[in-house]
Amino acid sequence: MRLSIEAVCHKGLVRENNEDALAVGGLFLRDGQVKPITLTTSDDGFFYLLVADGMGGHENGEEASQFALDEIREQLSFHQIQPDSFEDDVREAARYISYKLNSAAAARDQALPMGCTLSGVIWHYGRTWLVNAGDSRTYRFRDGMLRQLTTDETERGITGDPEASKLLLNCLGGGADGRLAVEDLEGKLLEGDQLLICSDGLCDMVSDEEIEAALAGGAKVDDLFRMACEAGGVDNISIILATIL
Repeated sequence: MRLSIEAVCHKGLVRENNEDALAVGGLFLRDGQVKPITLTTSDDGFFYLLVADGMGGHENGEEASQFALDEIREQLSFHQIQPDSFEDDVREAARYISYKLNSAAAARDQALPMGCTLSGVIWHYGRTWLVNAGDSRTYRFRDGMLRQLTTDETERGITGDPEASKLLLNCLGGGADGRLAVEDLEGKLLEGDQLLICSDGLCDMVSDEEIEAALAGGAKVDDLFRMACEAGGVDNISIILATIL
């Protein structure tokens, strides 16, 4: 499968630091941009597009998001995740990431353990997998229609501030056990589809309807980033947009 990929990871307009991180294959990105590149997945290896959002209000969120992406790369690189048992192995990797983050937080006596979300797509030895923990999102855009492939693991409170009232029900670390939702995307991605993977710095600021209309009009990552900033840019913003060629 050939992919045309662009991406951005930015602290936004309000936050002092960036706890988001993203990975385009072996490239780790924070505070930067990937200009459009064309890459090919293979049937005898792996490739991934992942976004991790460090938990706001918890200590060392930026450390958590980097550790999660680094550990996924290491687990894939050294064949600890096997083709014939991918679902079980990648879920075990997520539990291990949570254990390590929670242990590190306990050793430091952190009041709020560091943690992060994880969302994206992994191509692994001829199979394509959707993975998700938390409220970062993966979408598919096809024929003018945007569909969210992941499910937000959140609960809304009753306060007037939507962000303040959002309770994250699952993550990697953060005192949680790191449940990872894994779905086989076999037959669900076609030539011409676009995959949009993002942190809530985009999808909490810009509605699905607005994103859909923008993509229908040919929007690129820069356009989506600008829309999030124009809506306030109150959170870190990470966006990966990949077109299947």
